[in-house]
Amino acid sequence: MSEIFSNQILNQLKQGLSKIKNPIEIITFVENGKPLCEEVISMMVQLSTLNKKINFVKYDLIKDFKLAKKYGIDKVPGTTILVKNKPTGVKFYGIPSGHEINALMFALLEISGMTTPLENKLVDAIKEINKKINIKVFVSLQCPHCPKAVITAFKIAILNKNINTEMIQADLYNNLSNKFGVSSVPRIFFNDKDDLMGVQPIEMFIEKIQNLK
Repeated sequence: MSEIFSNQILNQLKQGLSKIKNPIEIITFVENGKPLCEEVISMMVQLSTLNKKINFVKYDLIKDFKLAKKYGIDKVPGTTILVKNKPTGVKFYGIPSGHEINALMFALLEISGMTTPLENKLVDAIKEINKKINIKVFVSLQCPHCPKAVITAFKIAILNKNINTEMIQADLYNNLSNKFGVSSVPRIFFNDKDDLMGVQPIEMFIEKIQNLK
């Protein structure tokens, strides 16, 4: 299995991941022969060696379908992060490399308890959302703006258990991108309907969610 990160990058990631507060678990579902599955496994194995508080487990989407259903994973490679075996509403479909490594690092730190500050009124607005929301963020690994959209969606999901978010690598899931008419990224969908394009402030995300029917 080839390694994804060079030693230089690993040292940088290790420094960032040293800030992890509480234990977390990364789980990835794969299928034999499917694109990028081996690469994602290699990536997560490397990351898990950088901090003892990170545990990584690989599963097969077909053999472990009950577990995949429990955590809401329906595509491969599909990765999510758990705390004490509980889902956090954060999912990666594809490989979170390139610019998306920033979104992955944010998720690992935030879910472990390294909370980034947010205005109280925004936190309150997010926590008051009492309906089930799915946020899909279509990205390109070469897009420098996409991680900002993913991070915003992740922040909202981490604050509210009613919300789950998906980073979706647009070029890997062509059928899905075509279904949603994704021609540029980042493109954000809320419950597969109302959408935003480009990088938008968290207030716009909250407004879209509040207005969903």
